[in-house]
Amino acid sequence: MKLVYKREGESAEGRPAFRFAGMPGSGRGILRESLGRSGVMPSPPQPGEQALVRVGLLEAYKQFFDFEEAPFSVCPNPKFFYSSGSHAEGLDHLRYGIYEGLGFTMITGEPGTGKTMLLRYFIEQAGEDLKIVHILDPRMSPKELLRVVLESLEVPRFPQADLTERELAEELYELLLLAQRQTKKVVILLDEAQGLDFESLESLRLISNLETDSEKLIHIVLFGQTELEERLRERKLRQFDQRILVRCHLRSLESEEIQPYIEHQLLVGKVDLGTAFPLQSTAKIYEISAGLPRMVNVLCERAMMSAFLQDTRKITVQHVTEGWESLNRIGILERKRL
Repeated sequence: MKLVYKREGESAEGRPAFRFAGMPGSGRGILRESLGRSGVMPSPPQPGEQALVRVGLLEAYKQFFDFEEAPFSVCPNPKFFYSSGSHAEGLDHLRYGIYEGLGFTMITGEPGTGKTMLLRYFIEQAGEDLKIVHILDPRMSPKELLRVVLESLEVPRFPQADLTERELAEELYELLLLAQRQTKKVVILLDEAQGLDFESLESLRLISNLETDSEKLIHIVLFGQTELEERLRERKLRQFDQRILVRCHLRSLESEEIQPYIEHQLLVGKVDLGTAFPLQSTAKIYEISAGLPRMVNVLCERAMMSAFLQDTRKITVQHVTEGWESLNRIGILERKRL
């Protein structure tokens, strides 16, 4: 973020004084009390001081829109989960695959469609009848995978140190039988599953074999990018692919979902009620982002910053365009991609 300062007379000490004037391409604005009542600094800030000014800018931005939580963060906070048509469908597939005991479920989608958001929302809403193992990075050896599952199920780590892979699997089987007697289902949720290699996928297939005569004892859900589907088409993985009976592909937001999505984020973040995205602005956001939730968030945040620098809470098409231009400069949402 580049900050612009304009010379404005002299300070009390007789040195040139500068006033914060805004950010290039985003209109003029005032930093308000964050730089003092006058907004005047005795000289342009040095590199270390610029970091403090940026903090001041963000604090002033937050105060201007009066929000409790950033409404368009790219962090997958389940509090901001929006039940679009596609995400509601994904949630239904998750529940169906797990509660019907079908073994494997797969949720795929392009980067930024909200796979991790869906995963975390499901975890937050899960009842006490589920014992969930959430694996953020599944790229590990079969033995490491077994250890992680056991540790996540609160099995002490130290007895496992010298156990073989087979012994770890036997320990897991006993634990799964105990969970069954307690009428609990054990679920493994693997994020970024497109990174799994053949050895790890084969290990998951073997783990899924832990069952009784009447039901599966463990339920595995793969969350991954579309490369995961392509990977499973390989001949050597056909046995694994045949076991995935429940599949759902997450889609971007539809054009008619953009407005309610933005209003939902503003409401959850408790943003000033005077903040508005007119229909023309949301149409522009959809045109640029193609409805990809992550890009909608990034674009809305940039547009709000542009509006802040122009002292308005009405987010116009101009603000959206300025936000887009600022993203172009860092290689995100480039015009050539649209």
